[in-house]
Parts: sequence; structure tokens; C-alpha cells
Amino acid sequence: MSTSDPEPPIQEPHPSGALEYPSPQNRFQPNPYVPVDYPVGAAGYYPAYDPYRPMKPPGTNGNAIAALVSSIGGLLCCGLLGIVGLIFGVIAMRETKRTGQDGYGLALAGAIIGGLTLAGTLIVVGLYLALMLSGWQWA
Repeated sequence: MSTSDPEPPIQEPHPSGALEYPSPQNRFQPNPYVPVDYPVGAAGYYPAYDPYRPMKPPGTNGNAIAALVSSIGGLLCCGLLGIVGLIFGVIAMRETKRTGQDGYGLALAGAIIGGLTLAGTLIVVGLYLALMLSGWQWA
């Protein structure tokens, strides 16, 4: 600082030592301790960090992976795992939307494959029961 620059005013603490809270009249005034001309996110500066916003969890959602694996397993093993894949897929889609974690596409694919597998299994079981109840036999 050169000698011609004025010194910034020093703010004295309250005589009682208590903290001063803003009154209702000046609570919307700008904070004197935060520089107004701070370029948030400008080149050469770090982007603003919000300590109150939760960070995105790392990796892919485990329920999304379980949904896809169990749905494909249900497709290969007569459809009983399709129910599990459908349930895991719906749970994983809700979790990935809520947390922002990766894996929404896996969860969606798991739910779709699980639903189609479940529907196909129900159709096959329904046709089998209809044939059994009709009394049809090979001649």
C-alpha cells in the first residue's frame, strides 16, 4: 500500500462483547465482509463451492446394476428373476433421480427387461393353465 491510499476503517467490537445480529431494517443489506467484485467462476478462479449442497455420490448405483443383472438372469432362467429386476429397477430409478448418481439408464433397462420377462412368463403360465383346464391331449 502506498502512503496516499487511505487505510480501511477498523470495525470496533461491541462494547459488551456480545455478537451483533442484523436488525430487521438492514438484514437485506450486502455483507460488508464479502467483496462485491469477486468474479465467481471466472477464468483463473476456482468455481464457487456450496458447502450445504451434497456432493454427487461416486460410481454407479448398485441397485441399477442388480436390476440389469437380475432382469437378464430372469430372461435366461424362465422369468422368476424378472420380478426382482423390475423391483430393483424402479427403486434404482428413484434413487438415481434423488441423489444424482450414475446408473439411471441401467435401472431403466433393468425395469423394462424385467417387466417384459414378467409379462412373458405370465402369458406362458396362463396358456399352460388354459391347456391343462381344457383337457386337451395329444391324439
